[in-house]
Amino acid sequence: MSGGSKTQTSVTQLDPTVKPFVEYGLQESKRLYQQGAPGYYPGQTYIGPSQQTQQALQATQMRAMMGSPLTGAAQSQAYKTVSGDYLSGNPFFQGAFQPAAKAAQTSFFDAMQQVGSKASSSGRYGSGAMGQLQDRASGQFATTLADTAGKLAYENYAQERARQQAMIGAAPSLAEADYADIDRLARAGQLGEQYAQQALQADIDRYNYLQNAPQAQLQQYLSAAYGSPQGGTSTITTPRNPLAGALGGAATGGSIGGVPGAIIGGLLGGFL
Repeated sequence: MSGGSKTQTSVTQLDPTVKPFVEYGLQESKRLYQQGAPGYYPGQTYIGPSQQTQQALQATQMRAMMGSPLTGAAQSQAYKTVSGDYLSGNPFFQGAFQPAAKAAQTSFFDAMQQVGSKASSSGRYGSGAMGQLQDRASGQFATTLADTAGKLAYENYAQERARQQAMIGAAPSLAEADYADIDRLARAGQLGEQYAQQALQADIDRYNYLQNAPQAQLQQYLSAAYGSPQGGTSTITTPRNPLAGALGGAATGGSIGGVPGAIIGGLLGGFL
């Protein structure tokens, strides 16, 4: 036996009232681990487009690709107006000219009748003076017709030029209308892409869960094992005091053999 140090060992154990619960928890953790990871939700994990939404997308796509007949007609008329197709050859020109021409013709016939009547009453029917009056009435009739036609033509030209200028200003907005259909088609495509992205993300989430499930389950099991209360063993080493040993040995030797025994006991006690 060495007299240099003294070793003491102590053992700690779980509280008997807690130990059954700890053991049960560890057993259950082991059982759950051996069963495998929990299954992923088997159903669809995202909301797909409803039937109404699908019909709306299809209708929007068809409408955007076909375009608006009203927009096409407006653009066609605008093109003809800007190109000057209506500056001449107005189909309604004759309808506006005929009443004015008829009124001028009536005035001409009345004037010619008056010239004949006056010449006849004065006995100068067929004279040069009568011819001059008739020529004057004919010239007035021609001038009236020409003035009426010119006025109507000018008004028609001026009005159509005003429409042409106005349509030139409206042309950019009519041209921009084409892009409205294209924009609607793009929006319909983007909405469909959003639903497709949801489906793809759901598949990715399911894949990642299945790939990481074993590691997550193992980590959960180890956390339960390491986190449970545990007992333990501790060792304490205490150095011995030679003087105390000698005194103790001397006391023991003295009780046995007097002074010589005390001396021998003290010497031996210092090495024990």
